Amino acid sequence: MITVAICDDQSVQLANVKSAVEAYFACRHDFMVRIDIFDDSSSFLDELIKSGGWDIVILDICMPGISGTELAREIRRRRDRTEIIFMSISSEFALDAFAVKAVHYVLKPFTASELGEALDRALLSLSEHRPKRILLQLENGAVQSVDLDEISYIESIAYRRGVHTKRGMFEETKRPLSGFMEEIEKLSPGQFIQPYRGYIVNQDAISTITPGHIVLRTGDTILIKRGDFRKLREIFFSWNFRNGRNV
Repeated sequence: MITVAICDDQSVQLANVKSAVEAYFACRHDFMVRIDIFDDSSSFLDELIKSGGWDIVILDICMPGISGTELAREIRRRRDRTEIIFMSISSEFALDAFAVKAVHYVLKPFTASELGEALDRALLSLSEHRPKRILLQLENGAVQSVDLDEISYIESIAYRRGVHTKRGMFEETKRPLSGFMEEIEKLSPGQFIQPYRGYIVNQDAISTITPGHIVLRTGDTILIKRGDFRKLREIFFSWNFRNGRNV
């Protein structure tokens, strides 16, 4: 589900943008979309605070009270991973749009292709930055959603799997370790490795690899198989090089 919010104090413009967004997604059957519309910036801000935001927001820049750029700064202050598209009758605010990392700037009156290009960019950026999440089935029957990037490592503990994250450890009761690795590899190929029986490790959480063990940024250590040091080191270097990091 892609969530979109449109905010414009001009009712005709608001209706036109909503229709154009609906037409855009009607041709893309791989996306489900929810569109919320706001005819004033205050109600947009109230909903942002209450609901936590949207995937894409389309903001008119010049609105009475709170401007579109002020709304965008509030979105960025909250560190939301939201793609922002600005709309304006003038290009004079383009530098302001750049400052809040807007994905596109559309001049009014706009064409369907111009808004379509902006939405294409927004969706591409979302696909590159959208968190990769797995669902954990906990002992009490609850379901916990966890971002893969938050996981340091997973260990097999008797009939449970301990998922160690930045927020603490969760015990998954249903899935075997092989099932974890299969799902994780589909979501983020190459990010996780199995250095030793009973362990899955996030390479982004690794501080050092020695001939005997892996040291994580948390200070935890995990044994590695005898003779696997060189292979694991090469995998680690390759992963970091591919992601533009110095080791």
